[in-house]
Amino acid sequence: MDPEKNKVKEVSVDDILQILGPFGKFNVWNYLLILFPVLLAGMYSSVYNFEAMDLRYRCAVPECQDQEANFTAPYLADGTLAKCVRFAPFTNSTEHVANDTCSPHYFDTSTEVKCDSYIYFEEHSIVKEFNLGCQDWKRSLVGTIHNAGFFISIPLTGLISDKYGRRLALVFASVANGVFGVIRAFSLNYEMFIVLEFLEPALGGGVYTACFVLALELVGPKGRVFISLLFNTMFILGGVTVTLLSWWLQSWRYLLLIIYTPAILVFFYLWSLTESFRWLFSKGRYEEGINVLSKCEKINNVTVPKDHYAQVEKEAMKQRDARKREVVATNRSTFKQLLMSPMIWKRLFTCSFLWTTSTLVYYGLSINAIELSGNSYLNYIVVLVIEAPANVCKLVCLDRFGRKRVIAIAYLLTGAILINYGFIPGGNWSTAFYLGGKFFITLAYNSLYIFAAEVFPTNYRTTLLAICSTVGRIGSAVAPQTPLLSKFYEFLPTLLFGVMSAMSGFLVLTLPETNNQKLPDSLKDAQDQDRKRQTDESQREGDFDEIKRDHRDGEKRTSL
Repeated sequence: MDPEKNKVKEVSVDDILQILGPFGKFNVWNYLLILFPVLLAGMYSSVYNFEAMDLRYRCAVPECQDQEANFTAPYLADGTLAKCVRFAPFTNSTEHVANDTCSPHYFDTSTEVKCDSYIYFEEHSIVKEFNLGCQDWKRSLVGTIHNAGFFISIPLTGLISDKYGRRLALVFASVANGVFGVIRAFSLNYEMFIVLEFLEPALGGGVYTACFVLALELVGPKGRVFISLLFNTMFILGGVTVTLLSWWLQSWRYLLLIIYTPAILVFFYLWSLTESFRWLFSKGRYEEGINVLSKCEKINNVTVPKDHYAQVEKEAMKQRDARKREVVATNRSTFKQLLMSPMIWKRLFTCSFLWTTSTLVYYGLSINAIELSGNSYLNYIVVLVIEAPANVCKLVCLDRFGRKRVIAIAYLLTGAILINYGFIPGGNWSTAFYLGGKFFITLAYNSLYIFAAEVFPTNYRTTLLAICSTVGRIGSAVAPQTPLLSKFYEFLPTLLFGVMSAMSGFLVLTLPETNNQKLPDSLKDAQDQDRKRQTDESQREGDFDEIKRDHRDGEKRTSL
């Protein structure tokens, strides 16, 4: 009798998830709850562009009552009137000022002086309210300070998520967003505004990561890409929504109140959202994890064989006991073992660099779009909407062609397009190249979330992802400053974006392929991914050598 036939097939969590199905009532309810904070996060990631949006203004000219007079300041190369300097009045023109007259020959066109004060023709951003005319560094500092907050929030949220649960981390981050965002709407001065601009993402910026990890752990391998598509779509809708609201309201204070107040309601998720059963298993809370799966079974109206739950619990306990024995044997905690692993450090470095490139290019292209000619709101919406087909492309390609190949090609194409952008004459082709760069960096960035989550073990997945994302926020912190580079060379920002993307494309190739693979639950599982990659590469090399031998043998037979 064949012993293989009597061997009982091992059952994993992913096998149970396949029976439960990815889109039953239980799943849909939890997805809807999770996607709401993601929609809000999409708004919060873009709002600083409109809070500190540049306005139409010019120097105040006390010599003239008509502040629209176009002879009091020089014209720039692009045909617009200078904002920050004006012509000095002749010293002998005081009697005409006293008679309330204003004429071109009363101003010395050979002498320019800096503005003492400004006349603002718009008032929908903090530029007018806090009198930031001709202080572009203060405007760009808003975006940098906002993104700098992620250096604190992402590791903080990761620690809360891995220690106290995915649900609590999500609620904490979202409520923090709401509280500090609403308070920011009542800022009294620039200093108060900038402090709150930092505190809001510093405590709440990890909400997207917390939501993504929770959703990813609720589905099997086949549902991960689609879940990622839902996340990306909601994030885009958030960005488009805040853009339209800003365009309509024309008031940064009302805008903040409207978009941040709903985040406080996420507090009630403590009683309505399901905790990740994978996290419960990793913490040894097997009964609670089984209860979550059983609840899903009842609501989705499917039947899971009872022995499946017993096998999953047994396997989870076996893995936990193995980790404990390894801790005792090595006298190191699980986290210390991770930190002692060269493989983990290599993946951390690689994913962190990829994240830095992605955030720099992704946010840099969006921010620079506002500076392009035309309607700033429409420009921003178009650059956001181009992400939608990129996400559909991700859905189609990632499972079919594999994570590594798709992401590498996306980075390399981003690099090629943006490096050549400066050599394209202005017009439709220039616009197409710009949007092409945004398309491919979106494909790479959004695919990276799935790829990175699949190469780290469950018990510290959120923490390790948080480290990558935190380091990667260097890119988003620098991105608001990139428009200033164009003062040295017009295409320097896109050239920088292109070089970083090309480097990332080659770096992706050092990671293992994770397509249709089970999520690694331990350090050993993650190490097995590398062994499998090396085995596959050796197999391919062996096949290639065999083909060459066959070819040589064929040539010998032909010569004979």
